[in-house]
Amino acid sequence: MMEILRRFQEEKVMENRGIEELNMDSLEDHLPLDRIRIQMQTMPGFLAMQKLLVIYNLIVHPRPLSQIAMHTGLSESTVYRIASDYNRLGPEALNINRDKSIYVVS
Repeated sequence: MMEILRRFQEEKVMENRGIEELNMDSLEDHLPLDRIRIQMQTMPGFLAMQKLLVIYNLIVHPRPLSQIAMHTGLSESTVYRIASDYNRLGPEALNINRDKSIYVVS
């Protein structure tokens, strides 16, 4: 039983290490910093604010995803997903529209 628990913990550590090692240095320049600040002040909704906070943190003070996750109150995988969606879709990824999904199923 202890062996199974130890293996599970080792797998979790390796999984988390993989996410932390992912680097978001290549964040695309879709929006200028001033525009992001304005959107943070005017866009309604908590989810939109969290997405903007992640993008803002990645632009202003790039650091490991684990630190950004800690400062924004999100998981590392969520921070990575927000950043990758922003890279892929641009400002459209920041729109919170519950009627349609941004993910394409093929």
